[in-house]
Amino acid sequence: MKHRAQLGKALLLSMSILFAIAFGHCASAANRDALRVLVESCLDPVTAGDGSKCPAPVTGESDSTNEARCKATTDVWAKSTEFVAIRDRKMCGCPRGFEHGLAMPLALISGVESDNTPEGLWEFAWDVARKRISVPNLIALAVNSRLQRSQDQLHIHIVQLLKEARGNFPQGSTVTVDNLEHVWAVAKTFAQEKSLPDYGVLVVHGPGDKFTVVVADGAWAHSPEKDYTYYQCQ
Repeated sequence: MKHRAQLGKALLLSMSILFAIAFGHCASAANRDALRVLVESCLDPVTAGDGSKCPAPVTGESDSTNEARCKATTDVWAKSTEFVAIRDRKMCGCPRGFEHGLAMPLALISGVESDNTPEGLWEFAWDVARKRISVPNLIALAVNSRLQRSQDQLHIHIVQLLKEARGNFPQGSTVTVDNLEHVWAVAKTFAQEKSLPDYGVLVVHGPGDKFTVVVADGAWAHSPEKDYTYYQCQ
């Protein structure tokens, strides 16, 4: 009986430890505010102060091949009074030539579903992409849906388009626009017409000097970033 009691206690202790480990991992994985903290503590000159609370200090280094150093720092690609573009962590440890950045507003805006998404963010992101990706037809700007994103700070992924992507756009999911000034409004209207409560957006170079906007149904686990772009190097 004593042996059984000790065995039971040991089993209970083991289960408690496993639960604590699993819970701790989930809590860490569920941190959807990492980008928001980065903006507030590192990138916004108004709220960052002296940067002492910045979890990943801004440096002038652009080398992403050193994975540990890359993940511990923030590489700013471009910045304006409203927006900032930085290296995405998915670049860390990747060979030179792989590009993955994030363009974000300095204002705290949750995502595509927000009412105050700034139209100027698309043009800012495209200008940054042109400096990183030489061929316009290879540029892809992607925003994941509320259900598919991992962060609750609005961000546009600056990446390269998969070779086969254009042929895989769902029929009836694209809109051609003359410029990038009204992408959010066009995508929102399109989603309402198609009764899509949750959606992601992809912007690529279109015919002539126009742009193609792809509106992806987020309810069916579609991620414009993962479905249509080279979002990771491995």
